Amino acid sequence: MQFIIAALVTLTVSALSFAADPPQKGGNGPSDPQELERFLDGYFAEQMEQQHIPGAAFVFVKEGKVFFKKGYGLADLERKQPVSPDTTIFRIGSISKVFTAEAVVQLADRGKIDLDADVNRYLKRVKVPATFAEPVTAAHLLSHTAGFDEIRPGTQAPNQGSVLPLPEFLAPLMVRLWKPGRIPMYSTYGITLAGAVVEDVSRLPFEDYLAKNIWGPLGMKRTNITVPPALAGDVATGYEYGDGGHQPQRWEWYHTTPASAMNSTAADMAIWMITHLQNGRYGDARTMSEKSARAMHQTRATGHPKLPGVAYGFEEEVYGDLRLLLHGGNVAGFSSLVVLIPERNVGFFVVNHHEQSNLRDQLKWGLLERFYGPARKAEVPKPSPDFNVRAPLFVGRYAWNPYGHTRPGNAPGFILTVTSNADGTISLNGKRWLEAEPLLFVREDGASKVAFRTDELGRVTHLFLGGFWNFERLAP
Repeated sequence: MQFIIAALVTLTVSALSFAADPPQKGGNGPSDPQELERFLDGYFAEQMEQQHIPGAAFVFVKEGKVFFKKGYGLADLERKQPVSPDTTIFRIGSISKVFTAEAVVQLADRGKIDLDADVNRYLKRVKVPATFAEPVTAAHLLSHTAGFDEIRPGTQAPNQGSVLPLPEFLAPLMVRLWKPGRIPMYSTYGITLAGAVVEDVSRLPFEDYLAKNIWGPLGMKRTNITVPPALAGDVATGYEYGDGGHQPQRWEWYHTTPASAMNSTAADMAIWMITHLQNGRYGDARTMSEKSARAMHQTRATGHPKLPGVAYGFEEEVYGDLRLLLHGGNVAGFSSLVVLIPERNVGFFVVNHHEQSNLRDQLKWGLLERFYGPARKAEVPKPSPDFNVRAPLFVGRYAWNPYGHTRPGNAPGFILTVTSNADGTISLNGKRWLEAEPLLFVREDGASKVAFRTDELGRVTHLFLGGFWNFERLAP
C-alpha cells in the first residue's frame, strides 16, 4: 500500500517520460486503437523493466464496446505462460468492494431492502452494537461512513479451510468509533458486513449470489472467489521482487471475502465496466434499473463540498472537467485499478504483478494527460495577511484514518505533518499551500486542494485530500 499512498498524496499530475506524443489540449480521449497501443506499449515496456514486473493486462472500453485490450509479459514465469487479457485470471483485491456495493444496491433495486433503514433489520446472524443512538444503514456501509474501527491485522486466514463464516468473523469486531454518516473512512469491515447483508437477505452464500445475479447474467465466466478446477491453469502466479529475483507469493485467504477476495480477467472486467457505463445494462442483460445505477454512482460522502468524495463502493477523483469513478486493489503479488469516466462513456482496467507497484497510478495520470489534455489548475490565492494568527489551528500530525484505533499497539500506518510558514502559508508534503477560503487550501502550483474540518469548539480535527484519503489529527 505504501507506494500507492505516496503516489496519491504527492498530488502531482505530470507528463511521463515514455509519452512520445505531446498531450492533447482538451482531448476527447483515444480515437485510434493503434495510437493507444503505441502509448501503452511504450509505457509497459519502460515501467515493467524499471519495476521488475513480470506481467500485466490492460483493457479500455468506449461507447459500449472493447476499444483495446492487451496482455504484457508472463503470467507464470516457471511455465512461461503469456498474459492473455481474455483468459488470464488475476486477483483484484479491494475492487471486490465495488461488486459487494453493487449487490446491495441491486437488492434495494428489487425491493428487498431499504438502503436508509437500520441494517440490523436485515442482519439475522450478527448485529451492529447499539453504541450510538443513530443506527448504521446499508447506505453508510456502501459510502464508508458507518464509523467502524479498522482492526488490523486479522483479516486473513492461514488457508481456505480456516476462512470463517462472515457472522462468526464479524461478531467480535464490530467496534463503532463514530456516529454514522459523520466521517468518511475507508472500511473493510463495513463492506464485509454489507456482504453479510447480501447473504442474510438472499439466503445464498455470498459467492453464489454474485454468480447468479451479476457474473452469470453478464457472461463473466472467469470471475470468481473460488477458482474452479477447470480454470486453475489460467490463474496468474503472484510475484514480488526481492533479493535480485521474483519471489512467488502464497495465495491470500481472507475472512473479509466481500471486501478482498475476488479474481477476474481483463475481458470480464471490460463487460462489468460497460455495464456500469450503460447504467446497469449489457446487451439484453440488466443488473439493476437505470435509476438505481445512477444512484450508485452519485456522490454520497465527502470531506468537503469542493473535494471529490465517494459514491456507493467507488471512490471519486476529478481531472480537469472529468469526474472519475475508480477503485484500486492490492493483494500479495498483484496490484489493480478500475477507472470509469461516465460522462465520456469510457473506462479502463489495469492489473499487474507486485502489490507495491505504482504502475497503475502512473498509468492513470499518464493516459489522462496524453488523451484528455493537461489537468486544469486552480487559481492560486494570495497569502492572507492575517493567516499567521490562525496558522496554529492547522499545525500538527494527521493520520490516515483506516487503522485499528482500539487494538493495543496498532499505530497509524501513514502520517502527514502540517507546519506553518512566515509568509502566511502552510507546508504539507514538501509544498506550500495557500488559504483559498476558510478550511480550504490550494497548493502553490494550483495542482491540488486540501481541506480541513473543525469540531463544535472550532478545533481542527481532520484533513481531507479527497476520495478515501481522509486523515484525523493526532494529539500533540
